[in-house]
Amino acid sequence: MPDGMGHKRAGGADLAVGWGAVTAAGATLLAWAACCVLPLALSIAGVSMAGMVWIAGQRTWLTVATLVVLGIGWWAALRRGRACSAPSRLTIGLLSIATALTLIALAWQPLLEPRLLAILRTLR
Repeated sequence: MPDGMGHKRAGGADLAVGWGAVTAAGATLLAWAACCVLPLALSIAGVSMAGMVWIAGQRTWLTVATLVVLGIGWWAALRRGRACSAPSRLTIGLLSIATALTLIALAWQPLLEPRLLAILRTLR
């Protein structure tokens, strides 16, 4: 259903998939950061987050779940785009943000973590 400006509004299912993908991707990124960089950065700031150990151990299944949710989301958006009713810009935006967060999470350990740890060590 278009809004007053002629843009298509996101339906309930579209928003649920989009926000679900962003939430899953955020949790995945947090799980990958919770291993080393986040606790070190928080300790430098004087904050302790003991619960981070638990979420760091869940990163494999969180990553798999995020990839599944993203796959379903993009599949539904592309399928809908072919069926005459294009997905809303909000849905595409949410899926894009979730994809970017997931790519950062996947690049965390081999690329980002060593560099961030080196920076944090100099701050100690």
